[in-house]
This record gives sequence, structure tokens and C-alpha cells, in this order.
Amino acid sequence: MIKKIIGIPTFFLMFLVTLGFIIGLLATFIDFASVYYLEQLNYLVIKGYYYELFTSIFITNSFVDFIFNFISLYVIYLIFGSRAGKHEYGIFILAGILGNLLTVIFYSPFTLSSGASGGIFGLLSYYTFYDFLKKDNLGVYGLVFLVSVFGVSDLIFPNVNVVAHIGGILGGIMYAVVYYLIRSGRTIK
Repeated sequence: MIKKIIGIPTFFLMFLVTLGFIIGLLATFIDFASVYYLEQLNYLVIKGYYYELFTSIFITNSFVDFIFNFISLYVIYLIFGSRAGKHEYGIFILAGILGNLLTVIFYSPFTLSSGASGGIFGLLSYYTFYDFLKKDNLGVYGLVFLVSVFGVSDLIFPNVNVVAHIGGILGGIMYAVVYYLIRSGRTIK
């Protein structure tokens, strides 16, 4: 069982999201102030706590955020089967960090944000647009899921970080384009 979890990148990301939720919950109950140093508080990032751009991708104390992200990763696995392999880690981290950087730029310094949704949107947009580049057709199932998840999360749930979602989407598209160009031996003109 452990070998299967570690061997499939999407499952390992689901494990990390679960671990991040447990850590976020423990931090909330043990010393709430520590949450400010695990999640992303824009003010602290501006002051040099750059690691928060990474830790906040996984750490959250919100059960709703955790469940939504966990289920979204599983659906991504059902649709795409982790076919990007170990690249899923790079896509997820790049997209999450890009979403977090845009959060620092566009939101107030006293904004606190966390969760894996930027990375998840990165995976969705990667698969959707890589399929488009590779097969000259847009990955319809991926696009439907991407638009649905974006719409549901950004319209129904309060206090959602739309900027992190958009940054995640942009990160996934960038990764798809660069990876496609490298794999096909093409160059950007």
C-alpha cells in the first residue's frame, strides 16, 4: 500500500495534502500564532519568510479546503492517471508558488492564505493544454473539469484566493508549453 502511494505522484500529493492538513490542525490547536509561519501571510513573505511560498501549498487548517483539494486530486488521477509521472511534482510546486507570488503582489500584506488549489489548477491546466499541444485538440474532459472546479470554488466558497487559482492555471500552461517544446525539439520564436 505504501509503495503504491509513493509510486503514483498524484497519490503522494494527496498524502502530502493530508499531512499538511494534520500539521495545520495541530498548529491551530497547539499554538495558533504558528499558523502565521506555516501558511502564507503576505507581510511575512515580504519581510523575507520566502519558505511560506512553499509551505502554504500544503499546510491548511481548513477542513473544507482539505477535502476539496483531496477529492480534486483524486479526480485528476481518475481522468489523467498520473501520466505526467514525476513531472506532476514540478507542475504542482511551480503552479502553487506562482499562485502564491501573485497573491503577494495582488492582495493586501495582511492576507493569510493556504492550500493546494494553485497546484491543483496547475495540474489541470497542464494536462488540458499539453493534450492540446500534443494532439491538436483541447483535452475536453480536463477543460470541463478545470472550468467546473474554477467556477464552483470561486463562486460558491467564500474567501477563495482567485489569484492563486489563476496563477496555478498560468503555471500549468507554462509548464505544458515548455515541456512540449523540449519534447518535440521545437524552439520558441
